[in-house]
Amino acid sequence: MVVAHEVVGAERGERVVLVPGTFSDRGTWLKVLGALTPRYRCLLFDPRGTGRTPDPGVPFGPEDLVEDVLAVMDQAGFGQAHLVGHSLGAAVALLAAARAPDRVNRVVAISAAVCGDAHLRAVFDHWEALTRSNLSDDQLHLGLVLPAFGPAAFSRLVPGVVRQLSARPMSRASILRYIDCDRRQDLRPWLALVKARTLVIAGAEDALTGPPHARAVAGQISGGRCEILPDSGHTPQVERGPALSRLLVPWLTGG
Repeated sequence: MVVAHEVVGAERGERVVLVPGTFSDRGTWLKVLGALTPRYRCLLFDPRGTGRTPDPGVPFGPEDLVEDVLAVMDQAGFGQAHLVGHSLGAAVALLAAARAPDRVNRVVAISAAVCGDAHLRAVFDHWEALTRSNLSDDQLHLGLVLPAFGPAAFSRLVPGVVRQLSARPMSRASILRYIDCDRRQDLRPWLALVKARTLVIAGAEDALTGPPHARAVAGQISGGRCEILPDSGHTPQVERGPALSRLLVPWLTGG
């Protein structure tokens, strides 16, 4: 599988790979690129089944997505890089740091979950029911993204996000494979193996994973640090891009 990607930013800058979360493509990072590209060489990509990357049509888990990240790093000529991941992408970044430590420098894990707790399992079940229903694409996409945004961001951002998803919809088969992948996520055996300097960030209003998961993830990584971003839900890179950037840049530069 060839992963659609692009490399932007400072030619001589340190390498950064931006790993999207469930149902997201590289566009999720647009609001932080202005802060990153003047000093970093950034690799943006569409995970399997999103954007311009095809879905191979087979079940997959987080470990398969790690292999996809390492493969796209090879395609881009990134031997080593910092990894910045969101949600499922945060889990993928942490797994990559545990499984391929020679490829990963620092990690930023945004809206990470330790594993699927009872609340998350109920969300996944609801997503599956919506996907298997006869709802229109707009109604389905609203149901999928609704838990991801804080109340303050709803009217400002959610209608636009739904329009973007409906303009280039994922197949429902791909959506179901992502839901199954989310169900399989479990970082508990891996977090103690992460040796990369790791910053874990959560939105204070994140109703999906939020501060409890962020603190648990950071607490199981040696030297892990946790930051809670006020006035943000599960998607701070969309909801509060500048504020998130103010956490990312110092950490990636050695803060």
